[in-house]
This record gives sequence, C-alpha cells and structure tokens, in this order.
Amino acid sequence: MRSRHDNARLRAMPDQAFTILELLVAVSVMTLVIYVLYALFNQTQMALRKNASQVDVNEGGRAAMEMIVRELSQMEVSGYPAITDEQTLLTYSGSKSFLSRITPGNKALLLAYQSDALTPEGDEEDWEQGVRTNILQDFTFSSRGDSGFLVTSYRVIHVTNGVGTLARYRTNGTLRVTEPGQVQFNKTKLFNRNFFDPIVNASSEEADYAFEPITDGVIHLRISPYDQFGRPLGHGSMYYDPLGLNLERRGTTGQALFPVATTRPVDGTLVQDRGAQSQVQFYGALPGYFDVEMAVVEPQILKQMRALPPAFQADFLGRQIGKVTLFRQRVPIRDMK
Repeated sequence: MRSRHDNARLRAMPDQAFTILELLVAVSVMTLVIYVLYALFNQTQMALRKNASQVDVNEGGRAAMEMIVRELSQMEVSGYPAITDEQTLLTYSGSKSFLSRITPGNKALLLAYQSDALTPEGDEEDWEQGVRTNILQDFTFSSRGDSGFLVTSYRVIHVTNGVGTLARYRTNGTLRVTEPGQVQFNKTKLFNRNFFDPIVNASSEEADYAFEPITDGVIHLRISPYDQFGRPLGHGSMYYDPLGLNLERRGTTGQALFPVATTRPVDGTLVQDRGAQSQVQFYGALPGYFDVEMAVVEPQILKQMRALPPAFQADFLGRQIGKVTLFRQRVPIRDMK
C-alpha cells in the first residue's frame, strides 16, 4: 500500500499530457512545413516540365534546321540550258533551280503588338511597325544526286490558325536523250514541267499526303536570299553590279519595277507577294546565301491551343509569343554565278 506521503507527492507532480492549444500549434506548424515543402516540390516539378518541354522544342527545331541547312547548302543549278519565254520573249539562264513564296492558303497570325510603337496619331505606318505576325513560306530547290538531279521542297502543312507541321518532299531523276529527234534544249522544259513545277504546284491535299512530316508546332518559316555582297535581293531594290545577278523585279500586278539587262539572260524573277513579301525564283544562277528562320511553339501550348474551339485558338496563340523559340541560320551557297 502506498503511504499518505507518496500520494501527496504524486498529486504534486505536474500534468504530463498536451493541452489542446499545444496540439493546435503543433498541427499548424506541421501544416505550414508541409505546405512549404509541397510548394517547393511543385515549383521544382514545373521547372522540370518546362525544361523538358524546352528541350523537346530545341531538339526538334535544331534537327529540322540542320536538315534544311545541310540540303540547302548542297543546292546547285540543274545545268540545263537557257530557254526563251514565248510570252515575255526574255531569255532565262536555265531551268528552275529555286523558288520561295508565301504558301497559298495560309493566313498570317497576329502574334503581338508593341504599344510603344504607336504614336498619338496612330496611323497605318505605326500599325505596320508595331504589329508582329508570322510568315509561312514554302521553298523548293534543285541539287545533284547520285543518278542525276534532286528536287527538294519544304512546306508547313496541316496549318490551323497560323501553326502547322514542317514537312519535306524529295524526288530524284535524270533526263536522258533516248530518241534521235530529242535535242538537249528540250531538257529545260521537261525538267520544269515534269519535276519542279508539280512539287511547287501541289495542292494542300496533295502536300498533306505526299510530304513527310518533320516537326510539329511550326508557327513561322521564312527564307531570304542575299547576293555575294550581303545585300538583300528584294523585289523593290536593285543594285547595279556587273558581277551580280540579272534579276527581273515585278510588282503585285506583274508590272516591271526596274529594267532588265537584255544583253544577257535573266537569272531570276522577284515578285511582290501579299504582305509585302517577295516571291523569289532563280533559274541558271543562285544567290550568295540564304537566311532561314523557323519558329516553333512549345508542345504544351500547342496542346492547349488544339483543345480550344477554333474561334478562340488564334487569340490564344497571339498571347503566347513568349512560348515561341526562334531558330535562325545563314546558309552559304557555293554555286554562285
């Protein structure tokens, strides 16, 4: 039996249990710690997903640009002789070797607007300088192959609201004289009609079927030619240089902007396309180099865009200019006339 003294000592000892207030404080502190850890973990996961998405864009865009640069740098003229156009009576320096243009049927997408470019007057020139938009061009060129020539074309297909899939098409062949009445002069027409023009004039449905997809999410594709002195070869500018190219320049209605030298064949035709962009075509000669631009949207943004109704997709993409990665490469052309 415990003595009276032991009972009194036990009653004098402090209570060992937690109070409700202490439990609430402990739970609150633990909740705060868990919340902070979850926020750090969530930010880490978001950074990892963003980096993974950026890596996918960089890898896909870089691989596509490397393919374009490698094949474009091997561009050569087809080597077929000069030909005289029956309508214009101009002599062109050879068969078609390169053509670029705004892809028919593709509409420009308003990406962003720079408000600091708008003056109080707000005239049309301010809007043209302040508005950023995309350009979707396709280009076709010739090069040498093992058995003859190669014709390669790049185009953005499956375009919806200014974004689509970069695709490529390539064909090869050779033109041999097999009949006694067939002369070499006809090879230029045969090459243009049977190989170059069908690729260029392929409809959107034909391109969707024949072109091989390379990378998705392409929102901008543009190629610009320059001469050997680094001067842009645009439809509205002319540089007199006896070593340069003899280029024909036309306006939107086909009118001649500058006279063409009639003492030698025409090397190319530059036509003002819609949106003040140039349609460029070269024949038996090529420019000094090209600047190629390609912009790719992040896969997550592309997925979100395609999940929206079509009426809201363009506005959504227009506000995602920060999620676009731009690739740019200068491609020198060795075969310069």
